[in-house]
Amino acid sequence: MTDQEIAGRARALAEALAEAGFARLRVRDGDLEIEVRRSAHAAAAAAPAPAEDERRIEAPDEVIASDVVGIVHLLRPPLVEGQEFDADRDLAYVETLGIRNPVRSRGAGRIRSVLVGEGEPVEYGQPLFTVER
Repeated sequence: MTDQEIAGRARALAEALAEAGFARLRVRDGDLEIEVRRSAHAAAAAAPAPAEDERRIEAPDEVIASDVVGIVHLLRPPLVEGQEFDADRDLAYVETLGIRNPVRSRGAGRIRSVLVGEGEPVEYGQPLFTVER
């Protein structure tokens, strides 16, 4: 198969990809395999905007992650899902080499989920809580 034939097939696939709204399309014909992908920006621009009444007014939950590696210790009494708080406060701390590193809420909100348990080892960047603002 010549380069022109391959380019023609790739062009046809790209047009089908754009028309169907797919982010990725792969076609295999014997030994020849062609895969066409849209960039995330192009896929988002091509996606139809939701109708006014379909749009979500809620903001997405914020994930609070560990800044260090260590053992997580929840405060007493431990936070429960659905618990609200008015301002920035300590949610837990991660103990690293005997040093307590606080995990703060960074503002008011409501605990959507507690993703770790007392005494669990945690890694850097590991999600600990999700908070609804």
